[in-house]
Amino acid sequence: MKKFLVSCLDHFESYLCQFLLVFFVVVVFMQIILRFVGHSLPWTEEIARFAFIWFILFGACYATRLCALNRVTLQFSRMPRRVTDIFLFISDMIWLAFSLMMAWQGYLAVMDLREFPYATPALDWDLGMIYLVFPLSFLLMAIRILQVNYIKFVLKQEIADPDQEAIKESQSALLDDGKGGAA
Repeated sequence: MKKFLVSCLDHFESYLCQFLLVFFVVVVFMQIILRFVGHSLPWTEEIARFAFIWFILFGACYATRLCALNRVTLQFSRMPRRVTDIFLFISDMIWLAFSLMMAWQGYLAVMDLREFPYATPALDWDLGMIYLVFPLSFLLMAIRILQVNYIKFVLKQEIADPDQEAIKESQSALLDDGKGGAA
């Protein structure tokens, strides 16, 4: 049970992003079909836009957990591993500070919208609830930054770069196809 719970928490953003992606694709597809037959629902574009924004922000959190966000690391290629790790740690701490600042500013924006409510045009939803994505996602991103650095520097585990893993899989698939085609 504990492993299942840890796995769910570790992949929370992945599951949420999968749901949001399917949701907004279905909603947009439904809107296209309804427009084609002469009907239109005013709320579909708005809810799809909100789902897409939530998808992007929680996707960034998931990419943070996977160490898959783009970084410029070419300047470290000729430096010793220890120096590279120090500079990457410093940049992660700056990123952590930025994420915490964005979470705080998002919280303040939500509190302003709670004090002076504003409703979305088509759905008539409280915009403060929609804007909760900003403090939640940036706070989760800060947690993931700390988690990744804990794994790298305290547990001394290497986190595999998903892009490099995909390249290796593609190369091995190409090599296997080349051998299979020659036989």
